[in-house]
Amino acid sequence: MRSARLGYIDTIRGLAALAVIYFHFAEHMLKSDQVQNGIEWWVFTGLTQYVDLGKIAVIMFFAVSGFVVPFSLDAHSQTPVRDFAISRFFRLYPTYWLSIPLGAFAFYILPGREISAATVLANITMFQQFFGVENIILLYWTLQIELIFYGLCVLLFKAGFLQRTTGVAAAVAVMLLAAVAMAAARYHLGKALPVALPLSLAIMFWGAVWRSWQIEQRADARRAAFILLALIALSVPLISVLAYGRDLGFGQTWYRYTATYWAALLLFVLMTTRCRVEGVIFAWLGAISYGLYLFGPVAQEVVITVARSIGVAGGGHLMIASAMVVTIALAAPVHLFVERPCIRLGRRLVTAYGQRAGAAQMRSLGRRQPAPAR
Repeated sequence: MRSARLGYIDTIRGLAALAVIYFHFAEHMLKSDQVQNGIEWWVFTGLTQYVDLGKIAVIMFFAVSGFVVPFSLDAHSQTPVRDFAISRFFRLYPTYWLSIPLGAFAFYILPGREISAATVLANITMFQQFFGVENIILLYWTLQIELIFYGLCVLLFKAGFLQRTTGVAAAVAVMLLAAVAMAAARYHLGKALPVALPLSLAIMFWGAVWRSWQIEQRADARRAAFILLALIALSVPLISVLAYGRDLGFGQTWYRYTATYWAALLLFVLMTTRCRVEGVIFAWLGAISYGLYLFGPVAQEVVITVARSIGVAGGGHLMIASAMVVTIALAAPVHLFVERPCIRLGRRLVTAYGQRAGAAQMRSLGRRQPAPAR
């Protein structure tokens, strides 16, 4: 099961990446007052003001990470943490590094903004927000949550909790409590504390429990998955009211956050159970989804700049389609010539290190064997 590829998970990845592109362009068209069609205005308003389509996609990405990532920590390996770190590094960093110069061009050079060498160097690490440095591309914040999730998975694995449903369920409960506490602190202090961090981590760990039931078919996981899902769904309105009941200058509303999280959880449950969607095109979109996600904002800026230079205004869905085409044109070759070779390289390194570790263990066992009696 560990090596099997799940087609419906690829579908979620691909559609979520395209949804992020759609959301950001719809939001831009509304803010710049370029929507000329009444129906289009209602569609864009509904998907940005009443629910947040972009955040729905991100939440589903987080659930997918929980569904997939913890199970790549192989307890049967002699060096599971090292194998995990190598595979994750080669999965994330090479394509991410390619997005940095593109993001610098689109969001700094093109609009005439200055960008310091320190900002670029900090972004190369992917830990820039931990250092208080801005993201070159705004959506990098989600990748830092991914890194925190990886670290927590390793800690739970080393402690023996990640292998048990009760251990992962406890992680969900702790993260939910942290989200409620942080939301309460945000309400009383009036400071924009990152409530999305523990709430996102709770959803990621819930995704792991959901996978334990759906794929691993653990007997204790089914009940835990539904109880945790209910706890998250019931906690979201409380967290939303406390954290977003009053606007701290970001245009946030509690009802939009509640509807957004509920919609994301419902869609994820349906698309991993009764409404599984698979197909060649969806599988391909899922394969290139990381590039779609990273390069989408760059493509949007390019399309907007070109449209402005030739005097085109309006045509929201045509502009969105153009941005998606440009994004695919960037992501597809990067996947073919960068992502896939780097992932294969990571696997070869894991195999090579595993063989060396096995050989070293055999030599150690050989030295410990007592000499035969004469």
